[in-house]
Order: sequence, then structure tokens, then C-alpha cells
Amino acid sequence: MYNVNRHYTTKHAATYDKFKGQFRVDKVELLKKNFIGQQSIMKSKVISSYSATKISFLIAESIAKSGQPFSSGDLIKNSIKQFCNEVCPEKIQFAEDLSLSHQTIARRVEDLSKNIELALKEKLCKCEAYSLALDESTDRSDTAQLAIFIRFITSNFEIIEELLDFRHMKGTTKGEDILSEVKKTMIKFDLPETKLSGVTTDGASSMKGKNIGFVALFKKSINHNILSYHCIIHQEQLCAKVLEMKEVMEIVIQTVNFIRSHGLNHRQFKQLLEDCGSEAEDVIYFCQVRWFSRAATLKRFWILIPEIIKFLKIKDKDTSFLENNDWLNDLAFLVDITQMLMELNIKLQGKDQLISKLYENVETFVLKLKLLKQQLSQKSLIHFKTLSERNTNTVDYEKYCNLILKVIDEFDTRFCDFKEEKNELDLFSHPFSIKVETVRDEFQMELIELQNKWN
Repeated sequence: MYNVNRHYTTKHAATYDKFKGQFRVDKVELLKKNFIGQQSIMKSKVISSYSATKISFLIAESIAKSGQPFSSGDLIKNSIKQFCNEVCPEKIQFAEDLSLSHQTIARRVEDLSKNIELALKEKLCKCEAYSLALDESTDRSDTAQLAIFIRFITSNFEIIEELLDFRHMKGTTKGEDILSEVKKTMIKFDLPETKLSGVTTDGASSMKGKNIGFVALFKKSINHNILSYHCIIHQEQLCAKVLEMKEVMEIVIQTVNFIRSHGLNHRQFKQLLEDCGSEAEDVIYFCQVRWFSRAATLKRFWILIPEIIKFLKIKDKDTSFLENNDWLNDLAFLVDITQMLMELNIKLQGKDQLISKLYENVETFVLKLKLLKQQLSQKSLIHFKTLSERNTNTVDYEKYCNLILKVIDEFDTRFCDFKEEKNELDLFSHPFSIKVETVRDEFQMELIELQNKWN
């Protein structure tokens, strides 16, 4: 109180001592109102500044997620200003205060990245067990990029799946190089090797090499056994490659490229489709990297065959293959089977999928293939929608039976490592129906109790 009194006496006494009685009371009330008003103004400015910063972070997040250049922030800011000018002019100053320069966006993205990393590290402190998945690719500057994903379970039985780290590999990408980067990431996030349960990679030699591949070296560096898998989607695509049918695919790709690779041809073909009243707007490019783009390419090609024949004749191109029954039958078969493979591929995609469910989808598909083979041997096309539109007397049933048999054999070969773990997977996914004698000895007694407790 002494300090307050001294401050008043030395600074304000000359101004306010002249007010007496009710005048003094009124003056105090006026000063209090002015102070509250000043507080409101300051609070409003703080809220406005907070909102502008928050919006800046949200826009930076959207730019990063969409892969747009950081300079897009300036364009977005101008768009917001134009919107405010037309719809809510009173907010134009707020739009002016938004900081969306490319430098600011870069800082925001970096801050977001650090925040995500910090949040992930906090969650990893509760990790009870984890597995890793690796994917190595090359960017447009020919720099190898190693993406490391993690799935882990916490003490609260919460399953979390996240991108763990992104490693730039400037030199070679041998198994030992990949191992070094993975070890650095494990140290960075303080991941104990004792809690590691498995690792999944693609089938590249640097990953799966028998002696010096990453998986082999990684297993040697770990003091306990871990599971290792080849990416299940990649394996499915490799299985499907036995259906190459080059005589069909090469002609389809050449025809599509002839139509789409030349600007004039492409415009004329689209005009022809419009004149014919076709529901399909265009043929679809085939992408070798995305193998299942062939499903969309083949289906659209099949739908547009009449228009394609008409267009090729206008261009004085050979159309004999499009009038060949055997070739058309092969195309129809390929349309149907690639659609089925694409449906399986879609089921294998997505987040938070369990290996037991993924392998069940594969097993189910193999059973469907066996049914298709049996029906083809009986000359039934009930599940071949496109092929059934053809003259059934011209269909080579034996040829298609053999092709499906090749696919079945390929699935059996490539997924043999999953078969070896089938009992473990069944114990996890179907504990109440699995036979006790098929599981490991250490689980049998507990499994008997579990099954009988709920019967």
C-alpha cells in the first residue's frame, strides 16, 4: 500500500485532489469505465491476432497436405481479400492482417512438423509393442527417399498407425544403408529393440536380399526373433502379372496412345464420341507403375470399341484385331478378371487394417478363383459379365482355365510365408473356433479356459 500511495502522491495528486465529494466518486467511476473499455479493445486485438495466426496455420496445413508450393499463400490471401471486399467489407482489415507469405508458410509447416513429432514421441512413451513398414522410392531430383511407418499398441490397448520418419538417402541404397537410416530413426524416437515385433518391406533386392538385404541384416542386429513380411499389396500385383496377355495389352496400349498422344486425334475422337452420344467421355491412359490402372483402361476400351473402330477407319488404320473373335474374347476375359483383381486390391488398402483380415481377403479371393476355374471347366460364364456377352461357342474355356490356374499357383507361392503363420493369425482373429491342438503349447491351457468360459 505504501508504494501505491507514494505513486499517487507524486504522480496524480495534483490532478485528482481537487475533486471532492460526489465529483470525486463520479470521476473514479469514469476512470473505471475508461479502463474497462481499454481492456476490451486490447482483448479484441488479442483475439483477432490469435484468429489470424490460427487461420495461417490451417492454411499452411492445407497447402502442405495438397503438395502445393508455399508461394500459394499469397494467392490465397488475395482471394480472401476479394471475398471480404464483396461479402463482408468490415472484415477486410482482418484479411490484410493474415500473414501468408512463402516464408511464413514455410515456418508454419516446420512448426506443425515439430508439433506432430513431439505428439508422436509422447504417445510412443506408452508403447508396449510396435512394428515397422518401409518404402523406398526416388523423387524427381533422383534422391532416394525412405519412408518409415510405425504401428504400435499402447498400454491402454490403443492401436496407432503413423508415418514415423522420412529419410533422405544421398548415396547408395544398399541393405546396409537402409539399416543405418532405420537405426538412426529408432534412436531419434527412443524405440527399444526389445519391443519390436515385425517389419514389412517391398520385394527389392536391397530389402529382401538373402544375405545382405535390409531384412536379413536387420534380423541379425536384433537379439530376438521378429516377423518379416513382403508388402501384401505388392505381392498381389505381382501375382496378377501372370495375366500379362501381351497380345491384348500391347494393342490396347498402342491404340489408346494413338488416340491420346496426338492433340488433333484426341480432339477428333472426343468430338466423335459426342456426336455418337457416347456415355463415356474418353479412353483412359494406361500406367505401368500403377498396374491396376489397366482395369480402368480395359473396361473403358471395351465400352468404346464401336467408336474406336469407326475412328480408326476414318484415320485409315488397321481394325482387323477389333473384329477378331479370339482377340475380343481374350480382351473380354481380361476385362473381367482385372476388375476382380482391382476389387481385391481396394480391400487390401486403407488404414488400421489387421494382417489377419488382409490374409482372409487373399484366401477368399483364391477360393473365388478356384470356383471360377471349376465353372469354366463346365463352360459356365455366370461370373464373367463381359465374356458372357460374347458368342459362347467361340470361347476357349480351356485356355482361360489354365490362366486362372496360373494365378492360383502364383498366389499359393507368393503367400506361403503367410500360410506358415496361419495358426497364429487364426488364434488372434478366431480364438473361439480354432482347435486347441493346432496352437502353440504355451497357449493351449489358457485357450481352453477362454473357449469354455464363453460357451
